[in-house]
Amino acid sequence: MDDLLWLDRIQASNRLQVGEKAFYLSQLRQKGYPVIGGFVIPSPVLRQFLETIEWLDPLFADLPSSSLYVDVDNPYQLQQVAQRIRREMMAAALPETWESTLLAASKKLQAQGLILRPTLALPSHLAFGSTGKISGLLESHVCACTREAIAFGVKRVWAELFRARSLLYWQRSGIKLQQIHLGILVQPIHDALASGRVLATKEVWEIQATWGLGMALVRGEVFPDYYQVQPDSGAIARQHLGSKTIAYRLSEGQDVSELPGTFESPSSYAPKVSKQQSIPDNYLQTYLLSEEQQKKYALEAKYLTELIELTHRLRADLSPTLILEWTLALLEPGLEAQLYLTQAYPRPPDGARSPTTSQEDFLTRGGGDAGNVSTQLDPSSSSPLTSGQTATIRGLGASSGRAMGKALLLAGKIDHPEQLPPGRILLAPSITPDWLPLLQRAAGVVAEQGGMTSHIAIIARELGIPAVVGVRGATKMIKTGDFVMVDGDRGEIYRLESGEGHRQEFYPNSVPQTLQSFTPLATRLLVNLSQSGAIEKAKALPVDGVGLLRSEVMMLELLQGQHPSLWVEQGRSQQLVERLTEHISRFASAFAPRPVFYRSLDLRAHEFQSLEGSPSFPATSNPMLGVRGTFSYLVYPEIFQLELTAIAAVYRAGYTNVRLILPFVRTVEEFSFCRRQVEQAGLTQYAQFELWIMAEVPSVLLLLPDYVKAGVQGISIGTNDLTQLLLGVDRDQSQMAAAFDSRHPAVMRAVQQLIQTAKQQGIPTSICGQAPAQYPDLIEHLVRWGIESISVSLDAVDSTYSAIARAEHRIILEASRRQLDL
Repeated sequence: MDDLLWLDRIQASNRLQVGEKAFYLSQLRQKGYPVIGGFVIPSPVLRQFLETIEWLDPLFADLPSSSLYVDVDNPYQLQQVAQRIRREMMAAALPETWESTLLAASKKLQAQGLILRPTLALPSHLAFGSTGKISGLLESHVCACTREAIAFGVKRVWAELFRARSLLYWQRSGIKLQQIHLGILVQPIHDALASGRVLATKEVWEIQATWGLGMALVRGEVFPDYYQVQPDSGAIARQHLGSKTIAYRLSEGQDVSELPGTFESPSSYAPKVSKQQSIPDNYLQTYLLSEEQQKKYALEAKYLTELIELTHRLRADLSPTLILEWTLALLEPGLEAQLYLTQAYPRPPDGARSPTTSQEDFLTRGGGDAGNVSTQLDPSSSSPLTSGQTATIRGLGASSGRAMGKALLLAGKIDHPEQLPPGRILLAPSITPDWLPLLQRAAGVVAEQGGMTSHIAIIARELGIPAVVGVRGATKMIKTGDFVMVDGDRGEIYRLESGEGHRQEFYPNSVPQTLQSFTPLATRLLVNLSQSGAIEKAKALPVDGVGLLRSEVMMLELLQGQHPSLWVEQGRSQQLVERLTEHISRFASAFAPRPVFYRSLDLRAHEFQSLEGSPSFPATSNPMLGVRGTFSYLVYPEIFQLELTAIAAVYRAGYTNVRLILPFVRTVEEFSFCRRQVEQAGLTQYAQFELWIMAEVPSVLLLLPDYVKAGVQGISIGTNDLTQLLLGVDRDQSQMAAAFDSRHPAVMRAVQQLIQTAKQQGIPTSICGQAPAQYPDLIEHLVRWGIESISVSLDAVDSTYSAIARAEHRIILEASRRQLDL
């Protein structure tokens, strides 16, 4: 083993060996900042360890220098490869001299417990400013200060490189294993009063805080306290008390070496480890916060002031834009807590490369031109866009992410979408779902019309492409061939001079933290889908099924640019049924036995008018209230009958987990007509079949008991249409975005009434609109009112899971306290 590198003595020349996290903490510690001491196991040690293993599989024989091609689109193969690599790593022994060196160094830290933190570095041409984000893929581990526990813990951290999610990321990013430099930062671990993070830009600072160790924040198990700070004055612009019910601390009253431990599935590793070898999560203890603590901010005023002052200093010494993590640690019982930095590094503008040589010199020599650093790292500067930035155009950020590319201005019908070049930023006055073939080839999308709940926004989120809508005059300011960047988070478009187009990926947020460790929920979590291409990603998530399968978009994959009515007119009904059956079966088989709620077609005329053979409807000032939903089945019953025939065929094929939801039901009479059609299709003969309705037309509030008598077996609350109809706000009009509020008291009372009435009528309720994903604080209300399932888009599964878990924990805690008071 090469000499260990202590934080007090790391130099710029050691940067690749120690990784970004350790490098920046070392430089700050040497400058007198409050950083807990420790040492780094340098990255070459991992390569030496991999070379000592006698790999049982020839595929891994050259692992230290292997590109390790894995078919990441084959989940089974990916998991098998990951497990085999990690199993052999955990079974291999560290050389005795290594163990002795590590133990001796750890004893100098004078702590019973250690935290082993992965610290990653990539070559500069690969980093793109994302090393800090990538490190979020790799977990830290806690262990006792014993020979066996340290050896085991070190191998655990190294094995993080070979988790399935890590292998997927390396391959998708074009990163070879030999290009990854992984060190391990070893520090003593102490209990904490509070912990959190700071994200500082030139415009605003955001501070998050929660009680105890930072695990609850990392795992998304709490909504932290939030502060918005004015950078120049340090004044608190606004603050918000979070929702914090649990916290983490070190286990009390136990000798660390006597703690039982497990490492994932111990039976999967050979040889089995003794309990002294593994500390894992039993070294950390979850506890419920008292009601008094839940009502208090975790960060006292004096520590908040200290943190703000510390951030001011760091901006001067490190970068005007930065990310830091902190802990209010209790080094010894009875002493006052001390504020420490646990992570700090410059925050490059999105899309920028990693910090430059001048920044390294500034850190290591203690000097440099702060103005130059600001120019390179300030998000408001031209660095992410090149010096050619000429304009910023604003709209509504409808789908997260950022993309650069050449603009492609579109208007009217596109006859041959497959001939258009891929990777463009699509720009149009309005974009409808029938443009799906174009959207699947696009890097990003900009529309002059539309809102957060418009179909284009929904589709863009599912496709994972950035979208900005409601951009007035965009088609006049941007022309075909202009190079632009779309920022779907900020709702901004930048016009540039030149560059190469690409879409940026975001980690760790796009890697669901709940997949690492999650507990069962009483409230069912479902996912909204519309395209078969999203099945593989969705079925691996901790969801209980598909709560909304949007048939309109799904159908576009098989209609070949022709309206369903044209298929009927041309005598191709059976061919369409077969295609539809095959598509629905894909979802049913992927999620079986979990339910798939198929919402029948809601063909709004204005959204599908470009399809060949689309029926002509009378002009209407508001298509949202035109021929749509179940009313259209009265006008064109043959299309609905085709859907029912396909669903019946799916059942005959053995997939009995499909449920049917009727869209935009205006009257009980409309529902009764549809029910008769369902009976004629033979679906009611299946015990598993259920017929639901969307609760989105306000009349359902008054008529739900009548619907139940007519045969409704469940309701799915569509907050998008319900909100626009209750408040009289067109959801597609960006000018009225401020008035479209799903948290409005009228909407909330309507949702509560629907849930409670459904419970009284003995039918289940779900909710599938954008509201729960957009406003996670609503989820606790839904759970308290008795909602049985919540269905959200793919990108919101992780945050919604955490919000449901928090709500259920809080409700259970309150019930327990009431029992104790009796």
